[in-house]
Parts: sequence; structure tokens; C-alpha cells
Amino acid sequence: MDFHALRAALMGAAALLFVSSPLQAQHEGHGAAPQDTLVQSAHGDMWMWGPADGWRVMGMAQAFPIVTFGAPGATGSPLNDSAFYLTQPAAMVNLESPGSRVVFRTTLNFEGITLEDGEFTFGGWGEGFLDKRHPHTLLHEMMLSLNLWDVAGGTASISAGKGFAPYGTDDPMARPGLKYPTNHHLSQILERWTVNMVYLNRGWSAELGVFGGNEPEGAYDLSNIDSFGNSVSGRVARRWGAGVGPMAEWEASASLGRVVEAHHGEEEGTTLWNVALRRAGTVGGNPLYGLLEFSQSHPEHGEGYFSALGEMQVTRGRHQPYARLEYATRPELPRDGAPGSPDFFRYDHDAEALGSTRWMVANLGYNFLAVRGPVSIRPFVNAQFHRVALESGPPSLEPLALFGEDQFWSLSFGARIFLGGDPMRMGSYGVLDAMTGMHRGGMDHSGMHH
Repeated sequence: MDFHALRAALMGAAALLFVSSPLQAQHEGHGAAPQDTLVQSAHGDMWMWGPADGWRVMGMAQAFPIVTFGAPGATGSPLNDSAFYLTQPAAMVNLESPGSRVVFRTTLNFEGITLEDGEFTFGGWGEGFLDKRHPHTLLHEMMLSLNLWDVAGGTASISAGKGFAPYGTDDPMARPGLKYPTNHHLSQILERWTVNMVYLNRGWSAELGVFGGNEPEGAYDLSNIDSFGNSVSGRVARRWGAGVGPMAEWEASASLGRVVEAHHGEEEGTTLWNVALRRAGTVGGNPLYGLLEFSQSHPEHGEGYFSALGEMQVTRGRHQPYARLEYATRPELPRDGAPGSPDFFRYDHDAEALGSTRWMVANLGYNFLAVRGPVSIRPFVNAQFHRVALESGPPSLEPLALFGEDQFWSLSFGARIFLGGDPMRMGSYGVLDAMTGMHRGGMDHSGMHH
């Protein structure tokens, strides 16, 4: 595949779309319901301000106070620790013109304040952290979209700013599991400066994106805009069953990405691919969510990594049991400190991998819907069992040498607090933006209103 030609074609098409499309917002008289305070949706109660025939602001916020106990009973293990976190504190807001012709999406993530030293997530890796999840950037998303609701029998949009490249599956922040899966950096390309295009027609969608491949190196780092244009990705999806667009019951997708990152001034490319099947509907009147996905990376130099993941949550009354099973490999990098020191969980962002380990992580969780509505409070308990083995590399990377054992548990409990309803899908923009799709109401399979 000629990624340079694909990138040039995408940027040319983007320019043509902006030039040929009317930029002024146009009101569609059969658009959203005339509410100016609250949107009722299948996802709960989303806050919205503004008249039905004018510009609107809508959104939600969340924060999860939790306690995590690592490897209980593993005496001497560097994972035998506990900590309190205020994890995933975020506010997601859309500013939308009449008819949702122009949409500005922003998500602020405050983990740089509340999770400065990361969150225990055994098996996790990326952005300078191992066995802890890194804090996401304050400016998690800032995307401006132009939506065209009648293009060749379908709908189309172009979006630009900082956010997710069109690749892989939803941000884990919008999914049921508390702890992020090991595949976070194989199944999502996030917090990049990107230009994305999407065309949606009768259940099919095609997306292309041009973005900067460099990852941010901290919660307040915006410098990766310097690499904009060196990477490209695409995703094709088929949706069917009840609902359309991001609200469809069934969704099958295939994604391909070419990510170019600089390490010590040298650029290296990695090819990523992901296939996924998602379901979000009801069975016997009870909401049921499920996801199956497989991801793999192929770097120009060195070994690649893979992940196979399945997860499911059912809601029955106030009860929400959840399960996830993942089998994956990850890089092992030179750690900044010895076992027992805080720096054991850190590595130099530009370091080369020493080898890899193979993980099996089983996750079981239970949420209780204690308070529902515009303010939702869900006490939960979440347990993970980990089994790890050396995949490649020197004996110093053996799990017994790193952790003191090759299988262990972690346990978390606390509460999920949502302001403005339930969590909403994250990672797509324009005509595939979940907020836009929810407040516009029923659409047919071309994306047009009935």
C-alpha cells in the first residue's frame, strides 16, 4: 500500500469538501426535539442547553473514586501495593449549530492532576508507564466537524483537531471495564492531531485519517502536532439491526493504520491492524453489550505485538455484571528503577524494547445502579487475574525475576459517578459522533432523518 499517495489523496479530498460545501449552519425543521435542558436517550440523560432551533451545548462528565489492591498475598512483589485514585475524571462537551451542520467536540481529561504517577493496571504499557496506566492528556479531544447530511444518498463529514484517528475500537473510558486492557496502544490511536473523513451510507461507513504519529509524552504535551501528516489510517464498518450509525445494534469493523514515530531523532514506522465485532442491544428486554476484537502491530524493526479480547456486560434491573478476557503480548522496556521503587513502573519514552511478555488477563466486575438519571452513581467491585510468561528476551525479563511470581490478582472497588447520563461511545466524529447521533433522533440507514 502506498501510504504517501493515500495521504495526498485524503488531504486533497478534504480541501475539496471544505471548498465545495456551504459553511453556514442551516436549520433542519425536523431535527432535534424542542428541549432546551435535557436530552432523553437510550444512553440516559444527557445535558443540553440552548433552544431547539439554535446553537446547542450538550455534554456529560464523570469521575471514579476507587481503591486498587495489587497482588494481594504476594509478599515481596513490587506489585503488592495499594492506592486510592480519582480515575477517569473527564468532561465531554459538544457545541452544535442548528441542524448539527457544524460541531465542536471537546473532552477535557484531568488525570494529569489526579493520576500524575499513573494507576495500577498490571499488564498495561505505554507513554512511559509499565504496569500502570499513564494519565491521558488534559486536551483529550478537540475536534471541529463539518457534517453534510445529504451526499450521494448518504452522509459525510470532515473533522480536524486533536483526538482519535479512525482506527480500531472505542476508547476504553466509554466501555464497561474499569481497568484498561493491555491492548490500549494496539486497538486505539488516540490524542493525535488529525484530519478525519467519513462517508456513511445504508449501514456502511468508510473513514480515512491523516495525523501525526508521535505520542504525547505527558498530560500537558501538545508538541506532537509537529509530526502531523506523517501517518495515516482507515476503517471500514458495516452496521445492522436496530438503530443506525453509532447507535446501531451490531457493528463489524476492520481497521488499518501506518504510524510513524520519532525516537532519538530517528523515525520508525509501524503498521497496525484491528478487526472487531460489537453488539449493543437487548436480549429478553435486558440491555446487553459485547465486543470481540483482534489487534496486531508490525514495526519496521523488531517484533510486533498482538491482542485477542472479548468482553460483555448485561444490565438486569439495577445489576450490571461484566466480564473480559484478554490474551496479549506487550513490550518489556528498561525500567527506570529496581523492584520496590516507584520508578519500577516508569521507562524512557524513547527506549528500545528488551523483549516481550505474554499476558492472560481475566476481568470480572459488578456495578450496582444505586442512583439513576441525570446524576448516576454506581458502586462497583472489579477483580483481575493475571498470568504472565516470557515471550522473548533475556532471563532478566522472566516474570519471577520481575514480579516474584507469574500469576497474581488485583482488586478494585469504588463508585462510578456520571453527570449527564450514561457513558457514551468515544473515538469517532462527524456523522459518527455518538452525541450528535443521539440528539438528532431517528435516522434511516443513509443517515437522513425520517
